Amino acid sequence: MKKRFAFSLLALISAGIVCGPAFGAEEATNGRERFFLKRQNCAWTEEMGKYIYECLKKNDGFNAHWCHNEAIDAFCKPDETAIPHPTDGKPGDKPAEPDAGKKG
Repeated sequence: MKKRFAFSLLALISAGIVCGPAFGAEEATNGRERFFLKRQNCAWTEEMGKYIYECLKKNDGFNAHWCHNEAIDAFCKPDETAIPHPTDGKPGDKPAEPDAGKKG
């Protein structure tokens, strides 16, 4: 019984390690950061608080992050100029070598 439990626990941990990065968590985080950066200058209003409260009541107190994101999306217009340094490449990409095009 103990061996079976230990094996099951080991299998569960190894599955989490192997499959965890496959879900694209880095890209989702970057998208969420861009979402909030575009709306960073939005002032909080009482209507936003009421919207979140009603959303939480509807979901029995769950999904607070989801309700907050929905409220921000509903009440704050995106400002495309609010992101200070937009880049075309993904974070972590290597820059081009400076001598790559030279023959010598």
